[in-house]
Amino acid sequence: MEFAKRHGEVLNLMVATIEQLDSLPERPRDRSLRYVNSWWQSLIQPQFNWTDASRPADGIIQQDMLDHLESAADIIAGSLVGSMAAPRGVDLQGILEQCREWLDLLQGMEDSEISGPVRDGLISQLEHLIWLVENANLFGGARVSAEASRVIGSLAQASATMENASPETVGHWKKRWVAFIAVCVAFNGGASVVQESITSGTAIVKEITGVVSDIQGHD
Repeated sequence: MEFAKRHGEVLNLMVATIEQLDSLPERPRDRSLRYVNSWWQSLIQPQFNWTDASRPADGIIQQDMLDHLESAADIIAGSLVGSMAAPRGVDLQGILEQCREWLDLLQGMEDSEISGPVRDGLISQLEHLIWLVENANLFGGARVSAEASRVIGSLAQASATMENASPETVGHWKKRWVAFIAVCVAFNGGASVVQESITSGTAIVKEITGVVSDIQGHD
């Protein structure tokens, strides 16, 4: 199970790499994309048995293909620095703490406040994000940043379904949503931009929670 989960994450990295390469200028993009099939072949191994003991791991991919992959990574890091693709930050503790606070909030909510399947789906996403943080040495900060962004979107969508949530719960939701945005933007920027993140996040959260307030009749 752990192998399958890790292998799936490596495939996610490949998909993200292709998307990032597609956003580059024409020459570096086309030069790097020539090697995508070789990288894919190395990950999937369609013509070989994964359990073949006679095939050592260092024979799965040739060094020149790895060099091209590393060069592509350098180009991405230089061109997209400060974005989800190449976050500047290295301290993931803030994201980890936010995940745990959200788990506490969601696990304490009743089915009358939020749909059980929606709540369980959010909990699963947060637990996966925690797993990525704990394995950032394997999959990198970009996967953490991308998954955190997906979680933020899921939380925003879920907020519009909380028709019967108490004003206290809605208040906690708003506060933690803005805080989550703040730490994620700060991680991407790699600088002390939490206040700016909260300011920009507040504008977004007002739109989302405005819908929730209209549905619930809360101020």
